[in-house]
Amino acid sequence: MNNSLAIKGAGILLGNGSVKNTDILIEDGVISRIGKIGKRADKIIDGKHEGLIAIPGLINTHAHIAMAPLKGMVDGTDLMDFLKTTSDFDARNSKSMVYDSAIVGMAEMIRNGITDFVDFYYSEDVVAKAVDDLNYQGNLAWVVLDKDKTTQDGDPISNAENFIKHNKVKSVKPMVAIQGVYAASKETMEAAYEIAKKHGTKVTMHIAETEYEVKEHKKKHGLRPVEWMHKNGFVNKNLLAVHCVWLDKNEIAMISNAGAVSYNPTSNMKLGSGIAPITEMMDSGASITLGTDSVASNNSLDIISEMKYGSLLQAVRLGNPKAILPKQAFSFATYNAAQFLHHGKSYGLKEGAKADITLIKNGIGAGRSNAINALVYSSSPANIVGTIVNGKVLYYKGFAPKILEKVTTSLKRLEKRERSS
Repeated sequence: MNNSLAIKGAGILLGNGSVKNTDILIEDGVISRIGKIGKRADKIIDGKHEGLIAIPGLINTHAHIAMAPLKGMVDGTDLMDFLKTTSDFDARNSKSMVYDSAIVGMAEMIRNGITDFVDFYYSEDVVAKAVDDLNYQGNLAWVVLDKDKTTQDGDPISNAENFIKHNKVKSVKPMVAIQGVYAASKETMEAAYEIAKKHGTKVTMHIAETEYEVKEHKKKHGLRPVEWMHKNGFVNKNLLAVHCVWLDKNEIAMISNAGAVSYNPTSNMKLGSGIAPITEMMDSGASITLGTDSVASNNSLDIISEMKYGSLLQAVRLGNPKAILPKQAFSFATYNAAQFLHHGKSYGLKEGAKADITLIKNGIGAGRSNAINALVYSSSPANIVGTIVNGKVLYYKGFAPKILEKVTTSLKRLEKRERSS
């Protein structure tokens, strides 16, 4: 049996939140059988004796992974000061540094059970090489903004289109990112959407992250950001709207026309940006996903924390402990994200699905009927035992040797640059 992996006797998290102990057979990157396995696989993970629970792979819908060197370097700042510091960092950045930083950032996500992600940056061709070198996968969105506001070499619009046209990494899906209404004119946004339409890619954008952004935009244009975007046709099912913290009632209804919203609770807390009206967006029909944002504005790439903090923040904001239930938070981090990114095709713990699986050590007090509650409220990356992407074991009680070698080399190069700067 070629390219096969068997997970024997693990608890499998079912759609209703309960756990069933059985076997999973993976062949050529696809779950070929869930149930008793008679055949012997090339590699076997003993889920029963290890006490493992298999869940659909966690998905991070907003990150800037090549900002790894800024972890802990921009603490205690608001968004405007944060953007100035990160812009200065970007201006000094090199392609080799983007590569090494992306390797380190992706390794953190792999260690934390994240099997797929959306990146929001420039030099995504370099990030794509890092994805390929780690046997990972991702949706890489080249950021566009007005020419007079960018640190990129050349025209951001042309750069984004060239990346989409010339990407050859099969596990990478290109996207277009728009920095925000404060950095992209109507003409720039129209060009970005035209590229996305032409090449059949998706668009992601920072939207209404701070009260200052909203007030400034209304002063200049007479409309709040989402009102203005909706009026100009920029809020559609192709859009992954990031943050959406400062929305009024009309905008909440408008944003439901987007494909999905990426809720970034930890980053919003750390920057003092506010708490997004997630429950109201859900009631309006919006599909909610979860993002970590960068390690500069979060300090970790941990979707489990986003599930917990994201739900508890809504409980505090509304005075309602049932504002976001654990099962809903889990869907944000899994099924909702997969539905937007891949239309839900080939995702989940089912036969015929792509084998993107996160393995968790069942040491979190998870009973057979409350595993999702325990996952959301009681677990952390310390409970992550394995990360399987496209049927390949990238992490199991430690990184795969190839990944460990790449990460070690990249960390040494980043440390050397830091000492010499």
